[in-house]
Amino acid sequence: MSSCVVDLPEDIIVKILCRLPVKSLIRFTCVSKRWRSVIISDPKFGKSHFQLASQLRTIRRKVLLTSYPRLREPGWKKWAEVKLAPLFQSLEDKFSVKNFRFPSEEIEHLEEMGSCNGLVLVGRPCADYFKSLSIWNPSTGFFRKIPYPNFGLKSGSFFLNYGFGHVSASDDYQFVSVVPVPSNMLEVHIFSLSANIWKVITAPFHSSRPCWVSRQGTFSNGAIHWVIPRRNENPDPVIYAFDLGEEELRRVPLPPVLWQDEEDWNPTKITTLVHLGGYLCIWSRKRYDTQGGEVWAMREYGVPESWVKLFQFNAHNFRDVFDIERSPWDLCFITESDTMVLRLTKELLWIECRNEEKPVCSGSESLGHEDTRPEKLRSIVKRELLSAFKSCLVYVITVVS
Repeated sequence: MSSCVVDLPEDIIVKILCRLPVKSLIRFTCVSKRWRSVIISDPKFGKSHFQLASQLRTIRRKVLLTSYPRLREPGWKKWAEVKLAPLFQSLEDKFSVKNFRFPSEEIEHLEEMGSCNGLVLVGRPCADYFKSLSIWNPSTGFFRKIPYPNFGLKSGSFFLNYGFGHVSASDDYQFVSVVPVPSNMLEVHIFSLSANIWKVITAPFHSSRPCWVSRQGTFSNGAIHWVIPRRNENPDPVIYAFDLGEEELRRVPLPPVLWQDEEDWNPTKITTLVHLGGYLCIWSRKRYDTQGGEVWAMREYGVPESWVKLFQFNAHNFRDVFDIERSPWDLCFITESDTMVLRLTKELLWIECRNEEKPVCSGSESLGHEDTRPEKLRSIVKRELLSAFKSCLVYVITVVS
């Protein structure tokens, strides 16, 4: 029987490829140079693939693990503060672990600084400047270095605050750095991934000395959010949001019940939190009560009355699950179904909180893994950082001058 090859029109091939999972697409980049160009470099294909996967609800959430090892030489009495290259891994289906190779030799001292739609912002945030900034898609291998701005990012004695998000109107991804300047103003440094350029705008700020709770902002509803705590000039804590599309800074009020009847010696600490359902979410707890807190979500963005308490959590309810005194923990993010994901030193916990019912641990996964490097270079993981990202293709248009 003779074989025949049917040449399909390219638009039909593209429609077929758009329906394939990312894993299959990566394999098919080896079919031909044309297929590789379409899959890896064509921004229209990337956008169509993402939109179709969103409509069909085939986008799978993963957890990206970034571990920062330390090295100790035999015979030393103390730990040597020698940082090794970070390890990038993700939890796959059935909690299998997949290792990622970072596509750059400039990997030492790097940190994961945020993620959005599969793209991960990687760099080295220092006190008043950034170093080795890049954007990376672990699923596809896409990698782009962010050029250092010619106007500089130094801000004197202040710490830089930053965030990473997506502008849906222009289909652009932006990295934002907020820099305090004199006269109650802020400089917002914006890097556009599609245009590959930096620009600076100024915005008024109602405080002479900004004091941000967290340097890394949380992206939600087209804006990056930071919490400003209570101070003399700020009688109430508030969220400041920078709208990426409108390029303006605005205030988002918090529910006043969080700091009512607050005692001066034990103030309320509020931080923004990632909610995979897209809601603006906060984690509220007392400074000296490290074992519990409340999670709130704004169900209708921009409407103060829509703040609702999702659940109240206390680690003392899980003494049979982990040693709360000896095992530090942190709340990483909230899933679409309002499940809490806690990070321990070498373990992840999924906590189900249903209304007023007692929270239940519904699953766990060990983060311990064997280091395949030579024996003398074996290391111990100091800490784990997590970020939720979508397994999807994300492409950008580069303007070449």
